[in-house]
Amino acid sequence: MGKPLTVTIPHSLGAAQAKQRISEGVETLRKQYASQLTRADIAWRGDSAELQVGALGQVINARIDVGEDQLRIEVDLPWLLQKLTRPLEAFLTRTGAETLRIGKN
Repeated sequence: MGKPLTVTIPHSLGAAQAKQRISEGVETLRKQYASQLTRADIAWRGDSAELQVGALGQVINARIDVGEDQLRIEVDLPWLLQKLTRPLEAFLTRTGAETLRIGKN
């Protein structure tokens, strides 16, 4: 396995509100892509989550850390999926930012 893919997204929501939005966003994505995933597990411990996603015959491990002013996502891609690093980075950045903006006044 290579270096983890890390995405940091700034926000001004505070940790509790950001965690709520990210939690809802993860559930929405899990339902949206359910037919393409063999596994989609998430376990929250405080403001951090551990994820395991099964896709394309591979298991992808990820961590989400929700801070007061930023969201940090770290993804360990199996070597077979390393070529998806840039598209995945763009997807996580866009989707994370959109999720944090949902319902923002």
